[in-house]
Amino acid sequence: MKLHVALDAATEQPVQVTETIGTAHDGPIGEQLSNKSYILVNDRAYGKIKRFDQYALDKQYFVTRIKENVALVTPHSLNRMASETSNVTRDMTCYLGTPQCQSSLRHRVVVFTDNNGKEIRVATNLMHLSAEQVADAYKARWGIEVFFRWIKQNLNVPVLFGTTKNAVFNQLFAALMTYVVLKWLYTHAKSFVISCKSIPLIRFKEQIQQVQLPVEWRIAIARVLDKHLYLSSLNNLKTG
Repeated sequence: MKLHVALDAATEQPVQVTETIGTAHDGPIGEQLSNKSYILVNDRAYGKIKRFDQYALDKQYFVTRIKENVALVTPHSLNRMASETSNVTRDMTCYLGTPQCQSSLRHRVVVFTDNNGKEIRVATNLMHLSAEQVADAYKARWGIEVFFRWIKQNLNVPVLFGTTKNAVFNQLFAALMTYVVLKWLYTHAKSFVISCKSIPLIRFKEQIQQVQLPVEWRIAIARVLDKHLYLSSLNNLKTG
């Protein structure tokens, strides 16, 4: 699966997220994403040099990661306020690529490090934002990717049963409710299980689905349900 993010041009907040199957070719998908109401935020697969030139000519805002082997030709550093807490290491304009395939326009390139110290380079035509804001725009994409990864790993929705808005929401809400119930059962039942019989949440969910939950955990769940049923009946008596 591949993720495509669009930020609102005024607030730089994510407003449109598109996910495509991994077999879809990047070229046609990239051409379909243009929308001047949004700032396009893309990964390296969409970092086509000629497309950057076209975006600039069309006044389509973008923030796109560029590959490590893309040459930065005749760089010119931009003036910026130094900050000790900033993870931005360079802010410049330059031509991109080799003479055989080089941009015809100069583009802004912001270089920053992620939480692991890995260098990331993004090209953009957002000249009115600070380098830190450009970096934050790309990092907003990471947050959405993490969320999608969490959904796939924890909600057991590797595929969507429908493609309409209502179908997608219904499936996700049903999966979220199931996850919340299972997480609640796991958290409360864990206190009744000795440490040597403890299992991680993901194993707990798998074994419930496969009807293979160990007897210690089934007893613990029964105790949890009995306890909360008893407390619920007491509360009903008080309010009755």
